[in-house]
Amino acid sequence: MKITSVEPQKKNPKRFNIFLDGVFVFGADEDLVVDYRLIIGKEITPSDLEKLLKGSEIGKLMERMYRLFNIRQRSEKEVREYIRNLSFKRKLKDREEISEFATNSLIEKLQKKGMLNDLEFARSWMEARGKKFGINRIKQELYKKGINREIIEEVMNSEFRVQNSETVAENQLERKLERWKNLKPMEFRKKAFDFLLRRGFEYEIVKNIVEKIMEKG
Repeated sequence: MKITSVEPQKKNPKRFNIFLDGVFVFGADEDLVVDYRLIIGKEITPSDLEKLLKGSEIGKLMERMYRLFNIRQRSEKEVREYIRNLSFKRKLKDREEISEFATNSLIEKLQKKGMLNDLEFARSWMEARGKKFGINRIKQELYKKGINREIIEEVMNSEFRVQNSETVAENQLERKLERWKNLKPMEFRKKAFDFLLRRGFEYEIVKNIVEKIMEKG
């Protein structure tokens, strides 16, 4: 088989239609075209074609990843769950499911491009969530997103602890003062404790902040 045409797709110029012996066979992204030097006149063996078809599938998945990561950064677990759900939807439509090989190759490609990095994900998540929530809440969220304990502890110790959790907790509680100003002391204390604990602040921090606010009042 020989490549007879390499044509940019109308809807996505970064993907190309590859024709072998005058017949369209598969679509390829820029990476696949460059990596395999897909140029007119190149001979393609059956073995090459099998690799190219797998690469084409990964290229299609990468297009979805670009859109997904444009919304926000993702953890490896989130990507795997996304692909698993996509594969299940294909199964329901009697289409071929996404292979484990394709999933692992996609993960590897995302990591090589620097798009997928659980350590960086954890740092970004903590930086954003640390403005409103406490350490316990953020740890729980990261566990759910598949971030391992070592990464969480590394980021907590190196960055998050530097932030003043008491200041964040105090700021969050002060936003409630106007709404709770007519509560009796014991009722205020209970509401304040429940509010801050739900937001994941550690007990000692909650105790110190609530006592500090009540002394001011």
